[in-house]
Order: sequence, then C-alpha cells, then structure tokens
Amino acid sequence: MQKNKAIAAFIIILTIIMTFAVPIRGAAQEQPKTIRVGYYENEVFQEGAKDGIVKSGYAYEYYLKLSEYTGWEYEYVYGSFGEVYNMLLDGEVDVVAGLAYKEERKELIGYPDLPMGSETYNFVKHETDTDITADPQTFNGKKIGVLDSAMLDTLREYLDSHAIKAEVMAFSDYEELFSEFDSKNVDILAAEGDGAYGRDHAEVLFPFGDSNYYLCVSRYRSDILSELDTAQNMLAADEPDYLNYLNHKYFPVSVSSRAFSAAEKEWIDTHSEIRIGYLENCLPYSDTGKSGSVTGLIKDLIPEIFNDLGLNKINVTYTGYKNYDDMIAAVQTDMIDAAFPVGGGLYYSEENGIYQSSSVISTTTELVYNNGYDNDTVRSFAVNRNNTIQYYYIITNYPDAKIISCDSIEECLEAVLSGKAGATTLDGMRATDILKNSRFRNLSHRNISRNDDRCIGVKIGNEELLKLINRGIAVVGSEYANNRAYRYTDELYNYGLTEALRDNAAVFIAIAGVITGLVMFLLVRDIKRSRKELAIIEKSRLELEQANKELDENKDALSDALSAAEHANRAKTVFLNNMSHDIRTPMNAIIGFTALADSHIDNKEKVRDYLGKISVSSQHLLSLINDVLDMSRIESGKVLINASEAHLTDVINDICTIVHANISSKQLNFNIDTNDIIHDDIFVDKLRLQQVLLNILSNAVKFTPTGGMISLKVIEKQLTDNKTAWFEFRIKDNGIGMSEEFRNMIFDAFTREQTSTVSGIQGTGLGMAITKKIVDMMGGTISVNSEEGSGSEFIVYLPCRIVDKVSEDDGTDKNKGDTVSIHDIKGKTVLIAEDNELNQMIAKAILEEMGLTVDIAENGESAVRKITEADAGHYSIVLMDIQMPVIDGYEAARRIRSLKDEGKADIPIVAVTANAFEKDKKLALSVGMNGHLAKPYDIGQIRKTLIELLI
Repeated sequence: MQKNKAIAAFIIILTIIMTFAVPIRGAAQEQPKTIRVGYYENEVFQEGAKDGIVKSGYAYEYYLKLSEYTGWEYEYVYGSFGEVYNMLLDGEVDVVAGLAYKEERKELIGYPDLPMGSETYNFVKHETDTDITADPQTFNGKKIGVLDSAMLDTLREYLDSHAIKAEVMAFSDYEELFSEFDSKNVDILAAEGDGAYGRDHAEVLFPFGDSNYYLCVSRYRSDILSELDTAQNMLAADEPDYLNYLNHKYFPVSVSSRAFSAAEKEWIDTHSEIRIGYLENCLPYSDTGKSGSVTGLIKDLIPEIFNDLGLNKINVTYTGYKNYDDMIAAVQTDMIDAAFPVGGGLYYSEENGIYQSSSVISTTTELVYNNGYDNDTVRSFAVNRNNTIQYYYIITNYPDAKIISCDSIEECLEAVLSGKAGATTLDGMRATDILKNSRFRNLSHRNISRNDDRCIGVKIGNEELLKLINRGIAVVGSEYANNRAYRYTDELYNYGLTEALRDNAAVFIAIAGVITGLVMFLLVRDIKRSRKELAIIEKSRLELEQANKELDENKDALSDALSAAEHANRAKTVFLNNMSHDIRTPMNAIIGFTALADSHIDNKEKVRDYLGKISVSSQHLLSLINDVLDMSRIESGKVLINASEAHLTDVINDICTIVHANISSKQLNFNIDTNDIIHDDIFVDKLRLQQVLLNILSNAVKFTPTGGMISLKVIEKQLTDNKTAWFEFRIKDNGIGMSEEFRNMIFDAFTREQTSTVSGIQGTGLGMAITKKIVDMMGGTISVNSEEGSGSEFIVYLPCRIVDKVSEDDGTDKNKGDTVSIHDIKGKTVLIAEDNELNQMIAKAILEEMGLTVDIAENGESAVRKITEADAGHYSIVLMDIQMPVIDGYEAARRIRSLKDEGKADIPIVAVTANAFEKDKKLALSVGMNGHLAKPYDIGQIRKTLIELLI
C-alpha cells in the first residue's frame, strides 16, 4: 500500500514539473538572442561592411552556420578592424571574428575552446620589383605593410630573428593596407594567405608564420561564450570537414592561389604548350571519341585550369593511350608532360617515378560480384590489365586475393558472371551506368568504404608544373570536376537493338511463334480447300494486311505521341533557358544603378536619373517574368507578338540604359546613330524589339575586348505603303569576330564557337536562336557579317506600322480628366488586407499620396472583423491580398459578401496579388471581388481601378 502511494506521489510531482517546464522552454525558444557582430571589411574573409551592401565571405558564412545551432539573430555593427576590436573590449559589440590567440588578450576578451580556422602569413611583393627575392636579407630598407593585429607581433619576431632592418607600416584598416600596396607605397605586403584577393603582378614569396584564429566574445557576455562552445562542438561532430569546406570554397580567389611563385613563372615563361596523355576506354574521365579526338572530363578540365589561372595562351595537346603503363612510361620519357587519370595511391606513383597532383575527383569503389557475398567472394579478382589503377587498388586492399587478368572491364564482368573470378571492382562514377547494360544486370554490387582519388600525374623533378596544376585544381574546385564528369557517364551505357532483343526476348519469340503458326494454318487450308475457299482465304489475307496496316499506323501514332511529348519537354526547357539568358541583362543594370545611386545618395539629380534607369530595367525584367509565368507558352515554345504604340527613339534610349553598366565596366566606346529615323512613332512589340537588340548588344559587349568599339545605327528604309515602313538596325563591333563555319550555324540553338578565345565566356548558346525566332515572328530578317579577329556586324530588318497622328489624338486633355477623378476620391478610406509589412508600407505610401486615408489589416480574418465592426460606409473599398495567414483573401471576400448588412456586404473588393494567371483573375471575380491588380504595384493601374470603382 505504501509502495503504491509513493508511486502515485512520484507521478503527480513529475506531471507538475512537466506542466511548468515545457511552457518556459517554449517561451525561451520563441525569443532568440540578438547578437551584435563587430563587422569589418576584409577581402575574402568578410565583405559587405556597410548598410545595404551584400555580405559574403568565410566569416559571414560561419556566422550563419552557427545560428543553425544557437538560433541567434545578428545585428551588424560596422567599423575598421581597430574600431570593432575596441568596441569588443568596451562591450559595445558581442563578438568579433578572426582574432588570433594572444596571452595578453586572455583577460580582456573571451576565447572559445575551438578556433574558427587557421591561417598562414605570407610575404607578397610586386612582380616587377626584382630587388626583392625569397632571400629575407633583400627586405632590408624596404617598407612592409601589415594589419595592426596579432600578425604584427609575428612579423616583428620574424624580422628580429633574421636581423632584418625594414620599415614596418601598421594599418588599422584592411582597405587602407591593400590600397597602399596596390599603389606601390608599400614594397612588401604581409597578408593572410586566404585573406586577400589574388592580385595581378603580385608574387607570393614565402610564409613567415601561422596562427589559429577565433570568434571571440565580449568578456561581459559569458552566456554567449558558453553557447558558442556548445555550438562549435556540435558542428565539429556533425560536419567534421566544415572548416575544410570553407577553405576550399574561398581559397581559389585568394592571393595565395593567384600569385605564382618564381618557379611557376619560370615554367610559364619557357612553355607555350602542355602535352597531356590520357587513358582510353576510361569514361567519364577520358577516352577517344568516334571522331578520333579526346573526350571526357580531361577535355574540359585542363583548358579550364589554365583559363582560370589567366594562362589561356598555353596550347593544350592530347595523346591517348590504351594501356595505363604505356601512359606512365610516356611521362617518364618526356613524351608527354602530364597524364590523367592517375591513382592507386602515392606508393605506386612514387615507384613509377611520378608525382600525384591534388585530387581532381575522390570517388568511391564498387565491389561487383555474383550469387551472393561471402568471404570467398574476395578470394579472386578479375582485373583489367590495361588499367593498372584497378590492380593497385585491389592488391592494396585485398593483398591475399588471386588476380585474373582480362583485356577490358567488360571481360572482367563476364569473368565474374561465369564464375572464373569471385569479384571485380568498378569506379563509383562508372558503376551505375556500366551495370545498366542488360548482360550485367544480374550482377550485385556494394560500396567499399575506402575511396580512391583520381589525380593528374607529373614526372618527379617537374615540381614547377605540379605546383601550377595543383594551384589550378584548387581554383577550379572539386564541384566543377564532378559536374563535368557526370556529363560523360551516359556514354557508358548504349541501349541498342541487341539490348532490346535481350530485354524483350520472350515478346519477340511469342510474336514469331504467332506468325509462324498463322502461316502454317493458312498453308494447310490452301491445300484442303477449293477455289471458293481460296477466295475466302484471300479475303482473310487482305483483312490481315489491313490489320497489320492499322497496327503500323498505331505504332506511328504512338511514335508521334512520344515525339510530341519530347517536343513539349524540350520546349519547356528551351523557354526557361531563354528567360534565364534574357533576365541577366536588366538584372545587371538594376544592380549596377542601385550601387551607383547608393554611392551618390546626396546628389538628387544623379539619384533621380539612376532611379529612372532602374525603373526602365525593372519594367523590362517584369515583362520577362510575366512570360515565364505563362505556362501555356512554355508548353508550346511560342511567344505571341503584341504590337503597341511606341516612340522608337525612347526604345533605343531604354536599351542603352540597360546595357550601360556592362559597357562602362569594360570601358567600351558606344556610338548611337538615330538620325535616319523619319517616323519616330510606330506600332511595335517593344519588349520583343528590346529583346532582339539586347541579345545582340550583350554578345557584342561580351566578345569585344576592353577599350573596344560598339555602334548601334537605326535607318528608316522605304515605305511599303503609306502605313508601313522598314527599319534597319545595324549593330557593329570590333571584337573577336567568328569563323565562317560558326557564322553559318550561329542562329541554331545551343551553338557556341569552340575556340580558346571564347571558351571562358559564359553563355547557353541560345541568344542568337532566340533573336532569330523573334525576328521571324515579327516578319523581319536578320543577317551577320563577320571575320575572325575583325569584329562582327548584325543587320536586322523589321517592318513597323506608322502611327497615324490624326486618328491617335482625339484632342482631349487626358491629364485634366485624371486630375478631376483623383480629386473626387480624395478623403475616402481604404482598407488594405496585407500580411507583409514591407508591402503594407508601400501600398500605404502610394494611397496616401493620392489623398486617401489608409487602414491596415494584417490578415483576412482581421479584414472581416474591421468591416463588421465599422459603420457601413466607413470604408470605401478593400484592397485584398490573397495568400494570408488565418484565412486567405478568397475566404475573406466570401465572408464579407455574406454579411447581413448590405451596406457592408456590397463594399468594392479588389484582389491585389502576385498570382497573375488568367485563372486567378477569374477565381477572384467568382468569389465576389470587383477587380484584380497584379503585384508588383503599378501606381497608374491602382489609380485607374480606384477611379473606376469609387466614382
């Protein structure tokens, strides 16, 4: 009895604890801490130290990662490094990133248990300064710039230990330090290897120290330090390679990765060509294609490495080898400079006299076997004698296994199938596609936990080239290699007639049996029956032929249906790619002019001009987005031409505004000639005309070197009648031009010139195909004149109907009518139902500018309540968002329309939403709304709608 009472008491106490504990915990979770971050500008490490500037960098990404564990929200406090450090000491900020450990700081600031990274300190000199070398004694009498931080102490210790008398210039701000070095007021830069961007004409000499650096906490915030320790420990457990990930992500653009050593520069100066050997039958890494040229990852990787390093003048040649050992021998005898892929471990590479580069791709290995896995499975392996990498891997990981040599990987798999070998191995990137082939589908495979790297091999002694290749691999990044490799895996699986017969053998045998039986039946009947019966047989034969014909027709119909489905899918893909191509140009103008407006915020005239240009680009971007949203156009691959009245000179000026940022960034000379326009007011699809000219101009900017020339000339040609004129648009540049072969197919989709000059320029190869299609739809023509090295000229002919001034101007004063209408709605009260605070502010400002009184409802339920509680007639109209919490705009409209008070139920309601499909407009009207306005807000359309519904 006493025992039962004790248990009951325990349960009651536990219930009370749970009842009070859970809400307190929940309340704490609902109010995350706001952490004040001392944020200073430091290239690569931490960028965007101003309000309104996009933030990025190693430290910024680390802050966000920590918030996943702490729930912290951040308030950024800006200043120089010295300023934010002093703020940390005074408790004005909570955390500052990138501080090295110093004993004297230990009592002033809080250090967490784990660092946020480690850094090497490097000496960097100007490439042209031949007086300074890797000999530290050449530093005597020179000016050395350094940040006033822990690195300053390390520098002074190094100089004292080497008896170097140099002038040390300490800077409290990174921007000033880099500026002084770039302007050559500082001879030597002491910098973190990953804390500054790569600089042209700069050379890394050698490191002089290293240090861990920490995310340090104000001594007044011990609570934050405890949470930080917990978060860092959890991050280290969940993602042990996270700091390496950050290093790999941000290292490629740093000074360490972009400044060549003296040895590397010597190799560059003495070589105009690099000879690459590759292993055949080794896709996705390398192979010789049907045309006899190289294919696979190696084809793209080497040019990408040298282009990213700015060495695009280095010519790349390829030689294929059927056998791995032959390829390695070619490296040893200097027949080639480097080989790919190389693997199997460092020991065997050393035995072969070659260095292995950094890993290009780290891949898993699949163990392939038949009839179940046990200990006997790995007693014997089938090995491709032409790919010694496989042999090295197997003898390293299965030293006691028996090796059975085969001539190809297919023979290895056949040996496993037949039982001659217990297993073989496949590269993880090759396994899935190779095993798709029907003859190997019965084989099983499992992942071996030990990965194998695929590297580039260089002869021992050629360290300069090895360093250069390793630098390039780091700059390109592993993601590039992985993405490129996957493009070539499809070639490992060929589904042909033989595969189809094997997969569907039963079906084919059944069909053959049916046909054979039918033929035999007809032959027997032919023998036994008379002529009359033969006539019946003939009729049957004809019927059979008809049935076969219908079967063929059904097959054709199915084939057509498949083609139609594939066409629809391609149309969707092409359309979306088109939009991606076209959206970039106005986005660049918007971003560029926004930055200019911010930098000239006190100059109202410039800001007004920039805002006008942003508005033009925004309208163009909005038009393109509206096309993307029209899914019916995606399905058909068509865009309709909608001609409206336009002022041609204004259209040209708008285009110039959009491309201005790109032209200015490359310091191009841009000439516009519209003197030959006679009829400026025309009917034309303004969006499509802009799209055509912008596509051509964008390519001209892209393929014209800095300081080059681009011109746009518009000429009005003859009138075909009194209403239509032909306009000639000539866009000319003195860029790189194009070959005759490419000129003949420039208007085909997905075509780009495959030359070393343009291979580093991004693009989908869709721009000119889009342009040609639009010009054709507008009833015009497009042609191009171009030669390699001499630039290009595109000529577009378009017919445009001329505006009849008499018929278009009815003599009425439209502005006067608008003024009267606006005056009539002043003082009325508008209820805005909108859950987004920013949209609330914008809508309220627009309506108050019109003289209206504005009330806000944060959701649909609040809107219904405000209408219900207010007197009839208090609100003149409701502007209703659709997607809102609690209840949406549609349901809110239904409830208002169902109110018993007709004065309230009949209030005008207008949907204001980003749902701009025609079906959305119909749905809004079906629930009782009076109109539909699409976001973003169009002030003119809002004014027009209000006048129509309130007057």
